[in-house]
Amino acid sequence: MAESPGEYVDVTTDGGVITARICQPNVEEHEASIILDRLRAAMQQAGSDLHAVVLDFGNVTFINSSGLAACITVRNSAAEKGARTILYRPRDDISSLFRLVKADRLYAFARDARELQQLVSQD
Repeated sequence: MAESPGEYVDVTTDGGVITARICQPNVEEHEASIILDRLRAAMQQAGSDLHAVVLDFGNVTFINSSGLAACITVRNSAAEKGARTILYRPRDDISSLFRLVKADRLYAFARDARELQQLVSQD
């Protein structure tokens, strides 16, 4: 059976905000590659209208170095377009991992919809 990118990530765009809801509990090399490809395409399509990329980690329980690298690549690509990257609903251990590797400084974090709305509306 062919794999559908939607099995790994659902990407939506609304008013210059790209939201990537990661569907898999584990983000390893294979998943990271698919997520990165989908987000690159969405960012390219958004062009200069892009002002935020939201990575929804609500389903994620594990991320390895490939997943972290993909997140940093997304953040760097967004920053080149003047957009911020927001990590939405990460578990405490995922947030701790970003802090451990000092990547937490690259992102805004939103624990819930209210915080996300505040961060998105700041742009």
